[in-house]
Order: sequence, then structure tokens, then C-alpha cells
Amino acid sequence: MVLRSLLALVFILSTACSYGDGLSLKSIHVPEGYKVELAAPASLVRHPMMADFDEQGRLYVAANAGENLPRAELEKQLPNFIRRLEDTDGDGVFDQATTFADRMTFPQGCLWLDGSLYVASSGAIWKLTDTDDDGVADQRQKLVGDFGYTGNAADVHGPFLGPEGRIYWCEGRHGHEILDDEGKIISKGKAARIFSCRTDGSDVQTFATGGMDNPVEIVFTPEGDMLGTVNLMYAQPRGDCLVHWQYGGVYPREDFAESLEQEFIRTGPLLPELYNFGHVAVSGLCQFEGNGWGPDTSGSLFVTQFNTNRVVQVHLKPHKSTYEVKEVEDFLVSSDKDFHPTDVLQSPDGSLLVINTGGWFRIGCPQSSVAKSHIHGGIYRIRRTELTQQPANDTKPQRTSDIEHLWQIRRKASNKSLSELGKQLKSENPTIRQIAARALLDVPPGPTRDQSIPQLAQLAAQGSPSERRNAIATLSRWEVNDDQYTSTLLEILPHTQNDPMLHHAVILGLIRGGRRDLLRQAVLDPNPTVSGGASLALAELHRLSEKKVASQWLDIPAPSLGEPLTLPQQQMLLQMESRLDDGNPIRGREVFFSTQATCSKCHRVADRGGQVGPNLSTIGRSRSRRDLLESILFPSATFARGFAPYIVATSDGKTHSGIILGEGTDQLRLGLDQEKSISLPNASIEAIRGSNSSIMPADIQKTLSERQLADLLAFLQSL
Repeated sequence: MVLRSLLALVFILSTACSYGDGLSLKSIHVPEGYKVELAAPASLVRHPMMADFDEQGRLYVAANAGENLPRAELEKQLPNFIRRLEDTDGDGVFDQATTFADRMTFPQGCLWLDGSLYVASSGAIWKLTDTDDDGVADQRQKLVGDFGYTGNAADVHGPFLGPEGRIYWCEGRHGHEILDDEGKIISKGKAARIFSCRTDGSDVQTFATGGMDNPVEIVFTPEGDMLGTVNLMYAQPRGDCLVHWQYGGVYPREDFAESLEQEFIRTGPLLPELYNFGHVAVSGLCQFEGNGWGPDTSGSLFVTQFNTNRVVQVHLKPHKSTYEVKEVEDFLVSSDKDFHPTDVLQSPDGSLLVINTGGWFRIGCPQSSVAKSHIHGGIYRIRRTELTQQPANDTKPQRTSDIEHLWQIRRKASNKSLSELGKQLKSENPTIRQIAARALLDVPPGPTRDQSIPQLAQLAAQGSPSERRNAIATLSRWEVNDDQYTSTLLEILPHTQNDPMLHHAVILGLIRGGRRDLLRQAVLDPNPTVSGGASLALAELHRLSEKKVASQWLDIPAPSLGEPLTLPQQQMLLQMESRLDDGNPIRGREVFFSTQATCSKCHRVADRGGQVGPNLSTIGRSRSRRDLLESILFPSATFARGFAPYIVATSDGKTHSGIILGEGTDQLRLGLDQEKSISLPNASIEAIRGSNSSIMPADIQKTLSERQLADLLAFLQSL
């Protein structure tokens, strides 16, 4: 019995040792023509997660102590760390290590830049500096925070270096509140986001957002497009995805749409993914650079899948203004179910490193029911052993050199270099024009902006889909709104129906331009894509006006969403719906514009009607028969986006109830009812609060017969 116990103990220890030293190479399979080597034994680093190289080829590894801890314990124990690995003899195997930074919450990524290591560790973005090069950081600076987290790894990841010199990072759906040095809130919200800032932590911006649980890593294409891995982009069924992040884009999930509507500009349906891998738990992402592995690999993506114990290779090709996935194939597969890859990166020598974190992680992974901290993981190197002859006319290196030169111009950020960047908008090379348009996105106001606007507007009008997308994004960022450019955007709209990225860019441009006068005219356009886009932009402008006013009055509750239907109201709705027949839309049009119904005093259809309420020219495409009937019978149950009612109290003791139509520096314009509006001096306003009562008349069923109601419904459904 004692001998059996000793043998069992020896087996357990030998298994732990095997995994701990990363000697599970036999379980790893790669395509013919490649080989796998151990790059870092567990004696140097256990439970590695993400990593980055410095210019000397040293590897900085965000690692875990192998414990699944909630936030309170992470902050109490600070158990995790960064290791620095060195290959002193150049044989491809790291042989020395130091703990570069200890006592960290939960580091999930790092970036070496200009002599410092930038780290995303749960709660904040940090800058760590080793001033005496002894392998230990002696300076720590908290750059940006605070970010919510629970300990399940669905929070901050990164950072990543953008081609223009800004640093980017991903934040999961645990909320954030970022303050400046004076304690003023810069950004606050619940949704997941892609953030960026300058390298000193200033100028924090949101690039894109979504309702997903956990965006993890991002890469930038040579053209400056941002691609990323996202977990739980969809919930039922679960979808872990590859995404093309677009400036100002709002992405799934739908079940988090309410928070997204409160926090961001909506330009239509949530933007789609490039590829849905399914329930795989994506993590690390790398775009292979150069032709060292042959032209078929150059530019392709490698994506780690935690749950399926593999790394897949993704081949993209341009499609409209974005990309489409041409092929996804297994590249590295382990038969060991405790092999969990979390990162993949290209080494300076052209090989590929794959990081296996081992078996410790359980708290955020439903497929890992038991934590196996004795399985330490490892870092592996994949080399190409066979290489086909490259085509003699391969000109990619020269193109790459031209592209990198353009980004170098942007990173200099001097007036001279920015002026040179603007001139590249006239290049004969469409790729250079596309990059120049993207590189100008964050250029500050000044001569370069002024000189670039006409050329960017021309690209928006006549460029390729990708050139248009980038040019419009930059002009949106600059809030350009002249007549010709706004007209150009409206002319582009009909050509964006099958291109969600370009459609988003155009609608965002219309909203950021803010030309209500031109948008009201466009609502009358016979093309439904134009009229629908203009209506959507106007609705968002209404909502943004409400939000701007609300931000100036501290005692304003959040805009009301209306009062839910009571049980008697629900019963009445069902009974009325069952009694009404299909109706006649021609007669319904007469009811809509009649003085009896008074619908057209507030609502516009095509070129007739008021504009206090939402434009209904295309309402039948987005609302069901029951929704329309509910809005008619019980107008205070729900409010259209941008048309929530408010009560405004003024210094003369009066209160005014209505919809905010506009807000200037001196006054607020309020639509009081179907026919009247009033302008209130800002100095006279004492308080504003949301109202649960619509200005639309209730009990319209007492005014109209059931025949008229049925006809009115038929007319609205026909729009």
C-alpha cells in the first residue's frame, strides 16, 4: 500500500515536472515544412500569458501566479508579475530571466516602447521603466484608469502601438471611469471599448465600442486598419469573433443595446464581424510580416483559441471597404487538453512564438471546470524548415518601405511632416492615398487640416471604397459640414447598402456634420436609403441635443424611457388589435393628414407635416403593426430616440413641457405641443427633468372610429 502511494506520488511529480518544463512537444502538431521547439522552460516563467520584445530581442512576459482570485483578493495579494527573458547565446532558447515587475493585479499584455514597458493590468494602464537596466523596473507610473474588473480576465488588454504613434488597448464590459489630473471625468461608461491615448497618457479617446464581453488583442494592417479578437460578441449561440474595428463603430451584443444607445452615436444596425469562430475563446492575434515564410503567409493572421487547444491561420482578402475571410485553417494543434494558447507573436528572427498558459485558469472559462495550477505551460517557437522559391517580380518589400515611410512622417508630427502627409492625398498610388487619409485622423486643428479638407472630400466622392471610408472617418472626426461635402455624403448613401462599414462612415459623417437643414431636405428624397439615412441622422442629432442640455444641469435625471403598459392597457391593446381588420392605406393617408387625427401637425411623411415629432416617412420598415398601434393608443409607453419629453422650470415660476428641438449658447428651444414651440433663455432655466408624459394626445381611440384606426395603421405600415 505504501509502495503504491509512493509510485502515485512519483507519477504526479513527474507529470507536473513534464508540464512545468514545457516538455509536451509530442502533443503539438504543425503542418509539414515547420518544426516546433521549446523557447522558454517553466523554470524561467510559469503560466505565461502575453508578451512583447524590446529592440534587443529580450522578451517581456505578463505572467500569472496560477491562482483564480476575485478582484478583492487580487488587490490584497497583488500576486502576479512581469518576467524578462533573455537568450544570451542566440540559440533560440531563452536561458536567463528576471522579475521585471512584481506585485501586480492581473497583467494581460505589454508593449515595449521608447525604453519603457506599457502594461494593461486589471484596473489601469501602467508605464514601467528600468532606469539602470538591471532587469527590474524601478519606476512605475499609472497612466490611465480606473477600469472595472472581477478577476475573470474580461477587462483591460494590451497596450498595442498604433502606426501613428498612439497606444491602444481593449477594455471588457466591466465599466470605467477615467479622471484627469484635476479630478474631472474624461470618460465614463459600461460598454466594452477600444481606447487610445498619447504615450504620456493624455488625450484619451474612444475609437470603437460594443456590447461584447471581452475584446482581447488588436493588430494594425500596413494600411492602418485595426483588426481584433473578441470573445462573446454573440451570446446565444456564443460567437467569438475576428473584427475590423471602424472609427466610431458600435458592435454587438444586442442584449447590451440599451447601454450602447445611452453612451454612443448610433448609425444604424450594429456593425458585423469579419468571422465568427464559434465558442472557442479567442485570445492572441498576430499578423505575419515579411516573406520569410513565403508569400502565402505574408499578411495572414494567426489567432489563438484557448478552448480548442490550437492556433489557426486566417487568410484575408479585400472586400468592398473592408475585408472578407478567404480561408481559416489549423496551423498548430495540441492533443493535450490542458494546452491553452493565449498569445502568438512574431520573433525578430522571423519565427513565431506561441504562449501556452497551462492549466491554471478556471474563473472565466466554463470549459475548464478544474484549475490545474501544476500544469505550468510554456513558450514554443515555430520555424519554417522548407520554403518554396519566391516570385522574381515580388515588389512587396518596396511597397512596404513606402508605407512605413508614410507612417514615419505621421509619427514626427511636425508642421513640415504633417504638410507632407497632406500632399500624399494626391498620390497616384491608391494605397498611399488610403493611408494618408487614415493617418490624418488625429491631426490637430491647423494649416494641415485646412489644406487637406478639399482633397479628403474629393476622395470621399471619387475614391475606392476603402479610400472613401478613411476619408469620411477623418472628416467626421474633424466635424466638417460644408454644403458640398454634406451633399456628397448624401449622394454616396445609395451605394452603401451592401457595405456596412462605408454606410456607417457616411451616417456618422452626416451626424457629426450636424447640417439639420440639408438633412430635412434629404428626408424627402425618393430613394429610401437616402431618406432613411437622413431620418436616422436627424433622430441622433435630436438625441445628442437632449444629452448636451442634460450635461449642463446637474439635477436632471436620465431621459425617461416612458411608462410600461399596465395589465389593463396590455389587455386593451390585444383586444383592439384583434378587432381591427387590415384597413385601407389610401383612406388611412386621409386620416393621417386630417384635422381630426392631427397626426401631421407633429409628424412628417415625405414633404408634408410638422417636425416636432419623429419623421414617419419610413416607419413601416422598422415597426410592427402592434408597435404602431401601441404608439397610437398609449404614446407615453415608449419614446422614439431623440424625442423624449422634458419639463423645464424657469426663474419666473413657470414650467414648460415639451421636446428639446435645439440648444444654443444663449437659449433652449422647446417644442411645447403639436403646434407651438418656445425659446427659453439659458439664464432663466432653473431645472430640467425628464418627463414620462408624451406631448402626443392620449385616448385617440375616442376621437377616431375603429375603421379610421385600421386605415391609419394600414397607411403607416405601407411607408
